[in-house]
Amino acid sequence: MLKKVSFYVTGNVQNVMFRQTFIRGAQKRKIKGGATNDSKNHHLVHCSLAGKESVVDEMINKLREGKPINSWNAYVDELHLHDHFIAFSDHQVNTDNVNDYHWSSDVDFYL
Repeated sequence: MLKKVSFYVTGNVQNVMFRQTFIRGAQKRKIKGGATNDSKNHHLVHCSLAGKESVVDEMINKLREGKPINSWNAYVDELHLHDHFIAFSDHQVNTDNVNDYHWSSDVDFYL
């Protein structure tokens, strides 16, 4: 069964390669993902995932563990579901455009 979900996360999630790590985690699992920094709150990122329900749930559970998801110490304190889905095209970074950005190569992904 397919699942589409949008949520926001708080924690150490901006200026620590969170968005790229999140998208690479989705790509690794062969699901779609999107992420957008909140312009007003630098501790908040809006995210979307779509794919096989068990895989989406597994990735969400990994984020909820609160452990670092990369070598820059990006981690999630809290994850809150949105009551609506944010289209991937509305996100700053998604599984289709992630390679268009010039990311630092000095990061290891744990997600």
